Amino acid sequence: MIDSIANMLAHVKNCSRTRKVLIYIPYSKFKFNLSLAFERYRFVKRVSLLRYSINRSEILIELAYNGYHNMIQDIVQVSKPGQRIYWNKKQLRVKRQIGIYFLSTSSGIKTNLDPTCVGGEVICNLV
Repeated sequence: MIDSIANMLAHVKNCSRTRKVLIYIPYSKFKFNLSLAFERYRFVKRVSLLRYSINRSEILIELAYNGYHNMIQDIVQVSKPGQRIYWNKKQLRVKRQIGIYFLSTSSGIKTNLDPTCVGGEVICNLV
């Protein structure tokens, strides 16, 4: 079984390190919402959806750079298919100073910095 989220995160990390500007990723609703969350916190400059036909779509991600430095230093996948990690509100307060954690909640993708987040499955950590 291929973990498509791990594939997406590795692709973004590798393209960020090689200083590519545009990334094309196969479309899924979850990956698109995760990319929009990256855009909301200014890790990527722009996210758009490219529809070629009814059955084929891609996500176009434009990476953001601050001068010569990448906005994405490292991405670590926390929750994996074999071991799902869930945090509650108490655990989120402890992890505030160690990067931004993206969580999948019942109300969409939130971060540990969001005051309305009450917990959920931890997807990844962006530094």
